[in-house]
This record gives sequence, structure tokens and C-alpha cells, in this order.
Amino acid sequence: MNNKRKSFSSAQNVALVTQVNRVCPLCDTPLFYMKTGVSYKKYEIAHIYPLNPKADEIQLLKDEERLSEDLNHEDNLIPLCEICHTKLDKPRTVEEYKHLIRIKKSLIMKSEQQDLWQQYQIENDIKRVIESLYSDDLPYAGCEIDFVPKEVDRKLNDSISKPTKRKIRNNVADYYISIKSKFASIDKENPDSANLISTQIKSYYLKQNRLGLSQQEIFANIVDWIHTKTHPETNDAAEIIASFFVQNCEIFE
Repeated sequence: MNNKRKSFSSAQNVALVTQVNRVCPLCDTPLFYMKTGVSYKKYEIAHIYPLNPKADEIQLLKDEERLSEDLNHEDNLIPLCEICHTKLDKPRTVEEYKHLIRIKKSLIMKSEQQDLWQQYQIENDIKRVIESLYSDDLPYAGCEIDFVPKEVDRKLNDSISKPTKRKIRNNVADYYISIKSKFASIDKENPDSANLISTQIKSYYLKQNRLGLSQQEIFANIVDWIHTKTHPETNDAAEIIASFFVQNCEIFE
């Protein structure tokens, strides 16, 4: 096998480095260093499945997953610090290959989610609900509602972690009635605003569900989407809003 190594464009380099947040995904070493006020790269673009595998590598990886048949495709590329790139190649092991495949698949999924964020919109009125979460005089906050644990537990399966389940339960117990009240208040000013937001949340959830993701992944993706679209002071607010819609049946029917 004698595949020619492509010269990757500046745009491809930027896209790949951005995908790993400018750090080596294997050791968290920054991929750039600063000297005399100028940034310099200290990474190499690695082929996950080798571009020109040796006979022993072909045998070693013959039953392993490939992310692209085109070995120069971005799905088969990942920026690594020079040390990790050398360790990956010499010698190559199945365990390290599988680990890198898992990392890249997670990065690809995150990139796909970011594309979805642009496609799915959410009404600005939800920002008013989020702003109210930071108010000291939020009505009904912390009041007890007996039906919450049973309703939430019915919707959540074993693919979502116990800490996340507990967080959703607590968020619903503390904020559900307050958020419901705030939506009712907004609806008086802008009729059907709450219904429109509910429909948008439901639509985004259905798209996530269609992708075959676990509840843990779906909840995290919805939280990230809400956070990206509304820019709350903290990520807690996005988690609280997502938890509200779990209880309200838009998420995890």
C-alpha cells in the first residue's frame, strides 16, 4: 500500500485543532506554544488508521473499525502532540487504536451537535424564564411536590447515571412550579409563547432520539443546546430548564 500523504490546508488544520480544543486529546498538552509574542504549533496531524500500514499493522487492525475508507478524510485524522504521535506509531497497539477511535467518534458527534444547534432555534422568551432563576424572590422555589420522584423515575432508564437522575429530580422539585408560573405569566403577554417553546424543545429531543443516543447523551446535548442558544450566567440554568421539560413530558415521554 502506497497512499500519498495530503498537504492539509490551513482551514483543515484549524477545524481539526478546534475540534480537540487546542490540546492533545491523549495527554492534554497544549498544541501551541508562545515565544516572543508569537504562537507556534507543536502538533502533528495523525492518521488514526495508518495511511500506509505495514504488514503487521494490517493484520493487527484487520477486524477493527475504520471511521473512513478515505484515509486522508478528516474523520481519520486527529492532531496529537509530537510525543503522543510517536508513541501511537511505535509500536502501534489495538488498545491505543480503539481508544483513539472512541475519542474521535466523540469529537465527531460533538461537531454534529454543533451543526444541529444552528438548525434548531428557540424563542427568546425562554431567556426571561432563565433570568428569573437567578432572582432571590423566585416564587414557589423549593416547594415540595409529591408527584415528582415517581414521574421522573418513570421516564428515566438505566442509560442515564444516578447522579444525573438525582440532579433532574432535585431541579424539578426546586423549580418546576416556579418555571411553570413564569411561563404562564409570559403567555399572558405573548399568547402561545410557552407552547411554541415546548414544541421547539420537543422537536430537538426527537431529533436526538432519532440518532439512537442514550438518555445520558440526549440530556447532555439538550443542556448544551439550551446553553448555546440562551447564554445563561451558568450552566446550572440550562440544566434546570432541561429538567423542567423532562417533567413536562417534552423530553423522555
